[in-house]
Amino acid sequence: GSVKEGFEFDESSGLIIRAENESVNAIQTAKPKSGEVEYGPESTQHLSLHDRCQVQPGSRRGEIAYIGQIDELGSGGYWIGVILDEPLGKTDGCVNSVRYFEAPGPNRGGFFRGKNVEAGDFPEIDIFASDSEDEL
Repeated sequence: GSVKEGFEFDESSGLIIRAENESVNAIQTAKPKSGEVEYGPESTQHLSLHDRCQVQPGSRRGEIAYIGQIDELGSGGYWIGVILDEPLGKTDGCVNSVRYFEAPGPNRGGFFRGKNVEAGDFPEIDIFASDSEDEL
């Protein structure tokens, strides 16, 4: 039978092994995994754990609780885990039963790309504060 391209039958062991063909290896090593370049560690360098932040889209505010890779998301690269001030997220800090941080409730956490997270002076918004000067 035929062997898949990039592999060969090793008669001495009776196993199918990766071919030692330079062109196949060059193609495999030259091509980075999806998200590896655009979402590498440098994409999170402007952020630190426990920073207050604002996440786009939606100007959601919170605190950075995790910075790193998340194999369970499958798209590669680095992610920012944020504990959101309001329940506007998609998680509680878990991805496929693996806990990356502890959010205070369901939908109070989310994982975002570094380019969508801005650290700074983003205090919690007081939803009970009044912008109207007609009330005291």
